[in-house]
Amino acid sequence: MQDEFPTQHTETWYVSHKVEMRSEDLCATQLPEVVVGSDGVSLKVLKPIFVDDEKYRSFQAVLSYPGVFPGKVRVELDLNPYSSHLGEIGLRTTRVPRLFVSAERYFDGAWSVLDALAAELAATGAEAAADDGQAA
Repeated sequence: MQDEFPTQHTETWYVSHKVEMRSEDLCATQLPEVVVGSDGVSLKVLKPIFVDDEKYRSFQAVLSYPGVFPGKVRVELDLNPYSSHLGEIGLRTTRVPRLFVSAERYFDGAWSVLDALAAELAATGAEAAADDGQAA
Protein backbone atom coordinates (compact mmCIF):
# COMPACT_ATOMS: atom_id res chain seq x y z
CA MET A 1 0.00 0.00 0.00
CA GLN A 2 1.35 3.38 -1.00
CA ASP A 3 1.40 6.28 1.46
CA GLU A 4 -1.31 8.80 0.83
CA PHE A 5 1.00 11.60 2.00
CA PRO A 6 4.52 10.96 0.73
CA THR A 7 7.27 12.44 2.87
CA GLN A 8 10.21 14.29 1.46
CA HIS A 9 13.49 14.29 3.36
CA THR A 10 15.44 17.53 3.20
CA GLU A 11 18.81 17.63 4.89
CA THR A 12 19.89 20.80 6.64
CA TRP A 13 22.69 21.83 9.00
CA TYR A 14 21.89 23.85 12.12
CA VAL A 15 24.14 25.57 14.67
CA SER A 16 22.90 27.52 17.69
CA HIS A 17 24.33 29.60 20.52
CA LYS A 18 22.76 30.92 23.71
CA VAL A 19 23.00 34.67 24.32
CA GLU A 20 23.03 36.46 27.69
CA MET A 21 20.09 38.64 26.71
CA ARG A 22 16.41 38.60 27.59
CA SER A 23 14.39 37.21 24.70
CA GLU A 24 12.29 40.37 24.36
CA ASP A 25 15.49 42.44 24.10
CA LEU A 26 16.95 39.99 21.60
CA CYS A 27 13.91 40.31 19.36
CA ALA A 28 13.96 44.12 19.63
CA THR A 29 17.68 44.67 19.02
CA GLN A 30 19.12 46.02 15.80
CA LEU A 31 21.32 43.40 14.15
CA PRO A 32 24.64 44.33 12.54
CA GLU A 33 24.72 44.09 8.74
CA VAL A 34 27.93 42.03 8.80
CA VAL A 35 29.54 39.92 11.51
CA VAL A 36 33.07 38.53 11.13
CA GLY A 37 34.19 35.50 13.09
CA SER A 38 37.67 34.89 14.48
CA ASP A 39 38.52 32.71 11.46
CA GLY A 40 37.57 35.39 8.91
CA VAL A 41 34.23 33.84 7.99
CA SER A 42 31.59 36.56 7.67
CA LEU A 43 27.84 36.60 7.99
CA LYS A 44 25.91 39.16 5.96
CA VAL A 45 22.39 39.67 7.31
CA LEU A 46 19.88 40.31 4.52
CA LYS A 47 16.12 40.76 4.66
CA PRO A 48 13.74 39.47 7.33
CA ILE A 49 11.67 36.34 6.83
CA PHE A 50 8.07 36.68 7.98
CA VAL A 51 7.38 34.73 11.17
CA ASP A 52 3.86 34.80 12.63
CA ASP A 53 5.05 35.17 16.24
CA GLU A 54 6.65 38.32 17.67
CA LYS A 55 8.84 36.24 20.02
CA TYR A 56 10.79 34.88 17.05
CA ARG A 57 12.74 36.61 14.28
CA SER A 58 14.33 35.12 11.21
CA PHE A 59 16.49 36.62 8.43
CA GLN A 60 17.94 35.56 5.13
CA ALA A 61 21.71 35.66 5.39
CA VAL A 62 24.90 34.53 3.65
CA LEU A 63 28.00 32.98 5.20
CA SER A 64 31.16 33.82 3.22
CA TYR A 65 34.29 31.72 3.60
CA PRO A 66 37.65 33.25 2.66
CA GLY A 67 40.68 31.34 1.44
CA VAL A 68 42.11 29.63 -1.60
CA PHE A 69 38.69 28.10 -2.28
CA PRO A 70 36.24 30.79 -1.16
CA GLY A 71 32.69 29.68 -0.63
CA LYS A 72 29.28 31.12 0.13
CA VAL A 73 26.40 29.40 1.87
CA ARG A 74 22.86 30.77 2.06
CA VAL A 75 21.49 30.43 5.58
CA GLU A 76 18.64 31.56 7.77
CA LEU A 77 19.53 33.42 10.96
CA ASP A 78 17.03 32.70 13.73
CA LEU A 79 16.56 34.63 16.99
CA ASN A 80 14.51 32.70 19.53
CA PRO A 81 13.61 32.89 23.21
CA TYR A 82 15.41 30.29 25.32
CA SER A 83 14.46 31.26 28.86
CA SER A 84 13.49 34.40 30.78
CA HIS A 85 17.09 35.70 30.73
CA LEU A 86 18.60 33.88 27.74
CA GLY A 87 18.02 34.09 24.02
CA GLU A 88 19.16 31.73 21.28
CA ILE A 89 20.62 32.55 17.89
CA GLY A 90 20.94 29.93 15.20
CA LEU A 91 22.06 29.38 11.63
CA ARG A 92 20.33 26.90 9.33
CA THR A 93 21.41 26.12 5.80
CA THR A 94 18.75 26.62 3.17
CA ARG A 95 20.45 23.86 1.19
CA VAL A 96 23.41 21.69 2.15
CA PRO A 97 26.45 22.96 0.22
CA ARG A 98 28.00 20.61 -2.32
CA LEU A 99 31.12 22.50 -3.42
CA PHE A 100 33.94 24.26 -1.53
CA VAL A 101 32.27 24.07 1.90
CA SER A 102 32.52 20.74 3.69
CA ALA A 103 30.53 19.98 6.83
CA GLU A 104 33.63 20.66 8.96
CA ARG A 105 34.25 23.99 7.24
CA TYR A 106 30.59 24.99 7.54
CA PHE A 107 30.31 24.19 11.25
CA ASP A 108 33.66 25.75 12.19
CA GLY A 109 32.75 28.97 10.38
CA ALA A 110 29.15 29.04 11.62
CA TRP A 111 30.22 28.63 15.25
CA SER A 112 32.88 31.31 14.83
CA VAL A 113 30.35 33.78 13.45
CA LEU A 114 27.75 32.93 16.10
CA ASP A 115 30.36 33.43 18.85
CA ALA A 116 31.11 36.90 17.44
CA LEU A 117 27.42 37.75 17.05
CA ALA A 118 26.61 36.50 20.56
CA ALA A 119 29.38 38.68 22.00
CA GLU A 120 28.03 41.72 20.12
CA LEU A 121 24.46 41.06 21.21
CA ALA A 122 25.48 40.43 24.84
CA ALA A 123 27.34 43.76 24.85
CA THR A 124 24.25 45.47 23.44
CA GLY A 125 22.11 43.77 26.10
CA ALA A 126 24.49 44.85 28.87
CA GLU A 127 24.38 48.46 27.62
CA ALA A 128 20.57 48.35 27.53
CA ALA A 129 20.43 46.94 31.07
CA ALA A 130 22.83 49.65 32.30
CA ASP A 131 20.70 52.32 30.63
CA ASP A 132 17.57 50.88 32.30
CA GLY A 133 19.35 50.98 35.68
CA GLN A 134 20.35 54.61 35.21
CA ALA A 135 16.85 55.59 34.11
CA ALA A 136 15.24 54.06 37.21
